[in-house]
Amino acid sequence: MLNTQNSMVLMIDVQEKLVKATNADIEAENAGKMIAAANILGLPVLVSEQYPKGLGATVSNVSEKFPENTKVIEKSAFSILKEENALDTIKSYGKKQVILFGIETHICVLQTAIELVKNGFEVYLIKNASKSRQDSEHLAGIDVMKSEGVNVVTLEIALFELLETSKNPSFKQVQALIK
Repeated sequence: MLNTQNSMVLMIDVQEKLVKATNADIEAENAGKMIAAANILGLPVLVSEQYPKGLGATVSNVSEKFPENTKVIEKSAFSILKEENALDTIKSYGKKQVILFGIETHICVLQTAIELVKNGFEVYLIKNASKSRQDSEHLAGIDVMKSEGVNVVTLEIALFELLETSKNPSFKQVQALIK
């Protein structure tokens, strides 16, 4: 299960044109909730943006929730781990569990997940904060990730695993994100 001591958040390409092309308004909203929860729980957040000149920046309703020390890596490779220093950045957080989500599930999220697993990380895909243009591609990406050892969860599963108990001092703040 996820725990706050050993987890970080990695958001992939929740950008203006990609959100629009995939009709990912709900998924972007869930991404924003996970980012807000990471901020409350003190989890490090790393963000990628695929070719932002053409695809735009991270949507504002998500980027406005970034913790102060959020690092954004501009990328052209589909897997963020193919970008120079990205793996070193991820390792620098000292976490073994990576909470992963973004756009598109079957391309950039999938390739990043596989690379993370190959590098010894436990990967937790938040499926309802991820999207592809076609549902069949989204579902196929999830199937491949499962076969590669990725844990597939929802936003609420991840949040409540991180909280562990209703006595967690952050419980009410995090719960308010999903009410």
